[in-house]
Amino acid sequence: MKKVSGFYCDIVPIMPIPPGKRGVYTYLADSEIPRGSLVSIPFRSFTARGVVLDSGPVAAGTLSSGRLKRVTSIMRESFLTESQISLAESISHDCLTSLGKTLKHFLPSPVTERVKARRKIAKKALRLNAKEREIRSVITKRRSKNPIFLESDMMTALRVLSAGKRAARNKKQFLVLVPESAVLPFVEHALIEIFSADRIATLESRRSDGAFFSAWERIRSGEADIIVGTRQAVFAPFKDISHVLVFGEGEVLGYKQWDMSPRYDARRLAEKLTDDFDALLIFSDTMPSLDMRHRIDQGEITLLPKPAISGTPAVDLVNMREERWKKNRSIISEAIRTAVSEALTKRKKSVLIASRGGLDSFSVCESCRAVPRCPECDRALRSTQDGHFTCPSCAYRTTSFPRCRECGSLSFRNVGSGTEKIETELSRAFPGSCIVRLDEAALRKEKTLRPDTLRETLLRADILVGTPVLLNVPYLPETGLIAIMDTDNFLSLPDFRGDERFLRMVSQATSRTGEYGSGKLILQTFHPERVFFDHIRGGDLETQTKKIALDRESLRYPPYRSLFRIGFRDRSEQTAIDATEHLAARLSEAASDISDTTVSPPMKPLLPKKRGRYERFVLVNMPEYSEFPETMRDILLDTSGNWFFEPDPLSIL
Repeated sequence: MKKVSGFYCDIVPIMPIPPGKRGVYTYLADSEIPRGSLVSIPFRSFTARGVVLDSGPVAAGTLSSGRLKRVTSIMRESFLTESQISLAESISHDCLTSLGKTLKHFLPSPVTERVKARRKIAKKALRLNAKEREIRSVITKRRSKNPIFLESDMMTALRVLSAGKRAARNKKQFLVLVPESAVLPFVEHALIEIFSADRIATLESRRSDGAFFSAWERIRSGEADIIVGTRQAVFAPFKDISHVLVFGEGEVLGYKQWDMSPRYDARRLAEKLTDDFDALLIFSDTMPSLDMRHRIDQGEITLLPKPAISGTPAVDLVNMREERWKKNRSIISEAIRTAVSEALTKRKKSVLIASRGGLDSFSVCESCRAVPRCPECDRALRSTQDGHFTCPSCAYRTTSFPRCRECGSLSFRNVGSGTEKIETELSRAFPGSCIVRLDEAALRKEKTLRPDTLRETLLRADILVGTPVLLNVPYLPETGLIAIMDTDNFLSLPDFRGDERFLRMVSQATSRTGEYGSGKLILQTFHPERVFFDHIRGGDLETQTKKIALDRESLRYPPYRSLFRIGFRDRSEQTAIDATEHLAARLSEAASDISDTTVSPPMKPLLPKKRGRYERFVLVNMPEYSEFPETMRDILLDTSGNWFFEPDPLSIL
């Protein structure tokens, strides 16, 4: 067989290859191709994209021309930076995901942006108050290279770090991560007021492919030295980072990719970025999460002084059982109606938070009492204002006139309340008021909630109704009322992080309403007798947080233990059960040789069917800061089937 000379290229195909299979393939090329280049290659029976990891001359007579295919074309030389490749390899290893599937997150579509005229925003002088100057002084004089936690609202953290960036007068890049796309217009506007639009690049999935790629290229070239984005911004081609600011550190859902592989946590990736660039990492939130508190106690994170707020808000608890006794069947109590009316009179905003979108929690057939369910996920469907039923987990949607699958009836009774129902009742109660709903469905549909108009829409509103995403919005001036409409729903899930998430919501609400000294927080509940509420009404979140921490530690949950969630999804329920039982047996055998490590029996999730696939899983529990053992890793990589792996899971439901 003929021997060849020339150049070899080790290439990762951008394909979802199973992690246990071969992920790097060798091709021939006419010339040496730089590491990180994006190329087109023949792969199996089709053409695919690939990323070059290594390239060099072929030693004489070492390769056979009959066994190797050739690179079709070079699409972009040195498309990925060394830091991006290193980060991708780290994610692939930690999340047990093939490198090709991971690298897909680092490859935006190269589309030309339609250039639009940018609205000019006048720059403002940045003058820090006494507390902000104190925080900046502490940051400047810090001796440890540990990350920093700043217990403050978003705007305080942004002003302090912006002052440092402005004083530095260099072109090192400053990355600002936010947990929700709704937050971006506010942060972007504040930064443009301090710097200028031509220095800022924004990365989020709701932007067009052209706008996203344009921002990506401006980051690569160094033209943009201030980068704002949601979790995918950590994949950008940075030149040199000096600071990374993570807003809303406790907003786990926003930073964790939990429904598809790789199941990464952008907060942890931010730490790796700052290590690679020797940059300063600052976490910010109105209160530290339990994970953050534990790391502060361990000396891994430096806690900065807490800025004072100008007032202490009143926290009222409304007993919804009394509302029912008064014949008030509405989700809106008389106390909230009165508070909204007072806020409108004083020209202040009211913010009403619900646990879910849609009109209701679920519906019931009035003829046979059957609950309409999604055929793909088996979840109770929710009705919407346009007459459809939709699934909260997938894209399933009924016709405009849905029939009961059991009896064919067209008549349904709605149970519970969602954001759309609250919006409808408010419209009747306060005609003429500007009411804006902010939830996932509204962000998808409403033109006024697109990135370029969202900020103005929210600032114009008199009353805002939405899911907890609203509490992450950093600047809603003159907020006179925040009401959590269905407190019991937030606290009812049997999830080990549930109480902590609710406390964070209360902390955000009290921080927001306390800014102006006269704000009010109202919690509606059918169970006001809970001791849990006594601490909240007294403004003592610290005591309740300590209790939650003690419970978490006694139950051997994170952050006091390392937890890994491993399972199977399959269209056949029995296949998922059998595969999980077999895997649990193998992992348990391996765990017997590893100190203080346990594997749970196979578990059925709260929602056992998702998008047409049944799920079962096991939990591997280990001492804190433990890496997933190599012996168990080898077992997983040797396992066939549609398995998933999630380090530090959001939930065990």
